[in-house]
Amino acid sequence: MEDKKKTIRSIIIIFLVCLLVAGGAFWFSRTFLIVFPIEGQSMENTLHNKDKVILFKTQNVDYGDIVIFIKPGWEAPDTHKFYVKRVIGLPGDHIEIKYDLDDTLFHVYRNGTKLDESYIKEKVNAYNEVDVVIPDGKFFFLGDNRMNSNDSHTQGGTFLGTLSDIQGKAFVRYSGWTDISFL
Repeated sequence: MEDKKKTIRSIIIIFLVCLLVAGGAFWFSRTFLIVFPIEGQSMENTLHNKDKVILFKTQNVDYGDIVIFIKPGWEAPDTHKFYVKRVIGLPGDHIEIKYDLDDTLFHVYRNGTKLDESYIKEKVNAYNEVDVVIPDGKFFFLGDNRMNSNDSHTQGGTFLGTLSDIQGKAFVRYSGWTDISFL
């Protein structure tokens, strides 16, 4: 009889632990994670149209992070409320996009240092030049498909996002059960 009570108690404890873990995982995923569909080609070759990304809800971003943010100046009924781009400049950074006569391409410089951007889709041979210091509370974003991206390089580098616009940082990309990658 005592063994039967211990077995029942053990089953109840295991059930409660499983329920607690499942409830915690559900709460965490609903509180801190977002599945976001990708529309457009501005982040190719990293992200493709109809891919999905899992975002971690955070406003703690750094160089190279891929973020989803509310388009600066967005107003209803504009259907393109969210943008997905890569963080290039943080508040206080001096960002320059300039033409290099040696290789006849445009390059991005942050605080005087040319960025190594192996993630961009193709070499950039036609672009807007930019020379801007990022104001406090603003961020400079660029798409990986530079030749096809509406981002911070437009309007002379004044198309900047704010920390409150950032919805989260993408850390997983998928387009099916067998096509999954970490960003």
